[in-house]
Amino acid sequence: MKSSKVIYFLLIGTIIAALALFVVFYETETINEKEVVVPLVNKVVDAKPIIVNPTREETAETIILEVVRVRPDGSLVIAGKGLPNSKIEIISNSEIIAITTSDKVGDFVAVPEKQLKGGEYFLFIRQTTEDNKIVIAKKSVAINVTGKKDDVPIVAIVDNQGKLGAKVIQAPGLEKKGQTIKYDEKTNEEINKEPRIKILAITHDSKVGQLVLSGIAYNGVQVNAGFTGKETSSTKIINSEWTLSIPGKLIAGKQKVFAVLLGKNGKVLSENSITISGKNVENANGKTLVIVQKGDALWNIAYQRLGLGNRYIDIVKLNKNIIKNPDLIYPKQLFIIPNKNN
Repeated sequence: MKSSKVIYFLLIGTIIAALALFVVFYETETINEKEVVVPLVNKVVDAKPIIVNPTREETAETIILEVVRVRPDGSLVIAGKGLPNSKIEIISNSEIIAITTSDKVGDFVAVPEKQLKGGEYFLFIRQTTEDNKIVIAKKSVAINVTGKKDDVPIVAIVDNQGKLGAKVIQAPGLEKKGQTIKYDEKTNEEINKEPRIKILAITHDSKVGQLVLSGIAYNGVQVNAGFTGKETSSTKIINSEWTLSIPGKLIAGKQKVFAVLLGKNGKVLSENSITISGKNVENANGKTLVIVQKGDALWNIAYQRLGLGNRYIDIVKLNKNIIKNPDLIYPKQLFIIPNKNN
């Protein structure tokens, strides 16, 4: 088994080195995970030296991957940190499959519009800085998607230069026996055992003059929510989701809305809050306001809420006073979501 792993790693390294000739640029980043079997490569390609343009910058910490996740249906999310205000491109076999922009602190999220079909993929990450310096990560992403509904794709981080072994960060072998990796459909986050609650959306019900909150909660029995300093209301959790109307009326200024997750003994297990402007909520005219979560992208929000990723354009139109650049959105921003059937 050990020798087969070594062979797989050598095959991956040589393929990556050859593919790098098409891209030419290179860079770095770091992920530490358990090492297991990586996607199989069908043939060996002779590795050749990579020619680097001396005007291109090589930096040890230009790109750091924080999330690389592929679902059985081929949906891909890559998030991390690069240099601020840079263009980030995800490249597969010399084809750009996703483009995004890092924000003012360097955070970025890339979500290809098309799902990965069954097969093997090697993804390079290219960054173009504000002063047009181009670098590519020294480590790439190897992916094996079977295309079967219940098969967990294999995702490995591979050293382009062949100095380090491949490190698998997602694979059936990494799961505990009898368990599967589960992701929340609305937040794209892996569901873990820690108690957690999040407010995901707010709607103003003008008929009763109250706010309706909805969100997710794990490993608790009850949710209490309301305006800070005022009466709260409570609800039960059904399939990790909750919805409730909170007492108290909106004011024109800013108000803090909170939600807490309670355990069986009434102990607070987790809290979440959001500051809202009453005027902005009323201006939504009864439409739902979604709260941006860390790692969100507009395409992903549109896909989850409206069923089509390309409907992110409708979200931009409704929030043009907030969204200046569709690639730059930030956690806790509130966006009006159009009706699903429009």
